[in-house]
Amino acid sequence: MNRLVHCLGVLALLARPLAGQTAPDTVLHKEVLGDGIYLFRAPTELDVWTSSNTVVIVNDEDVTVFDANTRPSTTRKVIAEIRKITNKPVRILINSHFHMDHWSGNDEYVKAFPGVQIVATTETRDYMKRSQPLFEDAFTSVMRGAQTRLETATRTGKEPDGSPLRPEYQRALQGNVDELARWVAEMRSVRRVLPTIAFRDSLILWSGRREFRLVSATGDALGSTVLYLPAERLLVTGDVLVSPEDGHGPPPWGAGAYGLSAWLQTLRRLDALDVAVIVPGQGPAMHDKTYLDLTARLYASVIGQVQAALERGAGSLADVQASVQVDSIGAMYTPGKAPSEAFHRWVRGMARQAMKQSLDAQLDD
Repeated sequence: MNRLVHCLGVLALLARPLAGQTAPDTVLHKEVLGDGIYLFRAPTELDVWTSSNTVVIVNDEDVTVFDANTRPSTTRKVIAEIRKITNKPVRILINSHFHMDHWSGNDEYVKAFPGVQIVATTETRDYMKRSQPLFEDAFTSVMRGAQTRLETATRTGKEPDGSPLRPEYQRALQGNVDELARWVAEMRSVRRVLPTIAFRDSLILWSGRREFRLVSATGDALGSTVLYLPAERLLVTGDVLVSPEDGHGPPPWGAGAYGLSAWLQTLRRLDALDVAVIVPGQGPAMHDKTYLDLTARLYASVIGQVQAALERGAGSLADVQASVQVDSIGAMYTPGKAPSEAFHRWVRGMARQAMKQSLDAQLDD
């Protein structure tokens, strides 16, 4: 739950742009990836939680979709775009994992395309059945944080940096609270529709001439699904691989309750595939393996250095974290720039998780 609340807190509590800044981007971004294959990216300002990706694949007789969105209203925008492209029905919807930005729109597909089958791993379906209380807690945390920020600024007459409160900043905070209230109301009204087909390990589907290979993988959620189209050399990863919106920088997800070694193994398995295009869970499509290779290298280095530190006798979390030095790899994500503090936080969090896994033990918070 801490990870869910953290993601919501970091991304959703950002104030709306102040005077003179660019207006929020609330338009779906469309990328054509191949014959009948489209990527629709919903920017954070539209979906609020993350910049969710949806892949639409038009087949001979029907349409296959990979991942729904956070907001039902965003999903309806994607469905409208699908109908501009084709009058063929969506018959298969694949959910990559249980985090709500990847399946909250399931019901919209069910309503728009009666008979659609929803596919996920058995693990993902089970997590979906249990996760609603976590989402409710996250909604409460988001609203409380936004309201507290507004109340503090109003009471003290100051902005977070201590400068006098500007009217435009106060309006931005109020606008953020109002937008989040609309978002929370929409999310609480979502009818959670579970997958109708569940698989373990792997599943191959065919639609006309097109082959779909689904593989169970470890990413920022256990039991995630990765899609591979061998003929098209297309890989759709969900949050097994995540890129920032600009396509650069370190992986933004920190350490949670997942298996890092298994995640690294997944990245290496994906790297072995014949791939021309990679669609991450967030961010634009990639047209080579550079980011995938670099991320696998980063994970391997963090895990290896943590294990080496423990074998040398490092006894505390602080000592282990201090021993992990991966700035040279981090700098490759953003050539010409030193790794950011966000990157260093990510490394500390990943080192902590790697230490837990290496010792098969819990660590005191």
